[in-house]
Amino acid sequence: MTTPLDTLVLGAADVAEVVRTVGRNELLDLLIERLRTRCVEHSAGTTEVRARDGFRYDKPDLGLVEWMPTHEAGGPVVVKMVGYHPGNPVQRDLPSVIATSSMWDTDNGHLMALADATLLTALRTGAASALATEALAIDGPITLGIVGLGAQAVTQLHAISRVRPIDRVIALDTAADVAATFAERVTFCGVPVEVVDSSAADSIAAEVDVLCTCTSVDIDAGPVIGDVAPRPGLHVNAVGADFPGKLELPGALLADAFVVPDITDQCVLEGECQQIPRTSIGPELADIVRNQPEHRSRRNDVTVFDSTGWAVEDDVALRLLVELAETSGIGRRIPIEYLSTDPYDPYAPPR
Repeated sequence: MTTPLDTLVLGAADVAEVVRTVGRNELLDLLIERLRTRCVEHSAGTTEVRARDGFRYDKPDLGLVEWMPTHEAGGPVVVKMVGYHPGNPVQRDLPSVIATSSMWDTDNGHLMALADATLLTALRTGAASALATEALAIDGPITLGIVGLGAQAVTQLHAISRVRPIDRVIALDTAADVAATFAERVTFCGVPVEVVDSSAADSIAAEVDVLCTCTSVDIDAGPVIGDVAPRPGLHVNAVGADFPGKLELPGALLADAFVVPDITDQCVLEGECQQIPRTSIGPELADIVRNQPEHRSRRNDVTVFDSTGWAVEDDVALRLLVELAETSGIGRRIPIEYLSTDPYDPYAPPR
């Protein structure tokens, strides 16, 4: 007697139901906590994170499709497939990032789960910035600056509001129509938002305690903020650099800052770390979280979190989504793979 091996499929409606069932704040708090725990426990000896790779192209438009695999010993293999097309919002009314994650059983190779990861990508990116902010930003209430007010800006603000009280938000975008809707999109966060003219980017580093840059700046078109003396103790979450030649921060700010990459080898290729020598790069995010008391004195320095997207974040996010969905009975189980009743006969009926 053979038993079927079903795949849990979590589509857009299922992910939305998980969010409604759990709650936005509760879901993000859980993700931040799970990512914090994974950082503390992370070891290269037990978790293999392969360099992300894929196809990058400029025809018909600039874009990429990449895969981001990770495997924790004794656990599943998780692979996120992500497409980044910066022209999507304007040209196609679609998010610039569209992603799908899969989970594979390492006992038998079975596809255990397949889920939308478009929302998960925004959430895990916010969660990573929250951990960096928690470790490196000044204590107490902060003034938060946000440059680039697309989808990532929403979860950056939401996540940071879960680890620091926010007195004021100064937000800006070069696209007036995007800027005009931002305050409404983040009303649920319950923090005061001031959307200002995009020219404020010239001086924003001197006016805020924490700054998030999450733009779709073109290759070789950066930086997106002015080269001014930053406010003492400024912490920056630089989220938008994800291509060789794509940069958001002035080189002078990086040269004088304590720079924390999410994953060093990736950041030197396509993050803000393209601008500085390896000898000037600090420890990775997992180390900062794991040894937070050791780095507490850095809160008086200018610090930068170079966030290019760590595959472990996607692993944590998918596992959490699957757990929450299974607990609430959300999603569909589908026998996707043709697993014949006779493993030696591919034409035998499926189980």
